[in-house]
Amino acid sequence: MPLKKSSDVPLVSLEDPVNQKRLFELIAKVLQPDIPDLTPASVKKIVTEREREGETYIGYGTAILHLISEKIAQTMVLLVKTDSPLNWRSDYSGEVHQIDKFVVLAISPHDQNGERFRPVMQKLADEDSINQLFEME
Repeated sequence: MPLKKSSDVPLVSLEDPVNQKRLFELIAKVLQPDIPDLTPASVKKIVTEREREGETYIGYGTAILHLISEKIAQTMVLLVKTDSPLNWRSDYSGEVHQIDKFVVLAISPHDQNGERFRPVMQKLADEDSINQLFEME
């Protein structure tokens, strides 16, 4: 079942061709009201550091980007869907994947239970569930 638009998980759709720079700008812009110090450069730095630790590509054109920072007071989830896939090079595996769906987890290190992103993570089990997640009602 898709998430409701009234949920606290925003879904942003990008119609223009997307590159990594544009993606990081969008993430910073959407999350900046809640994380004032967030910039596209800091998004890139945090995502890149996390990517070196483990694979973020989960299949079905989907990657999970982790923003873990002391500057994040409350854990948030952002979904980004692009009309044209982005060539995403994994810093972990070195492989290039075609990504058109991004799950952005802005995680406060003080949030131990993960309540805010658990419902989203439960929908990442298979292609049908992922596609439904990105088709909000």
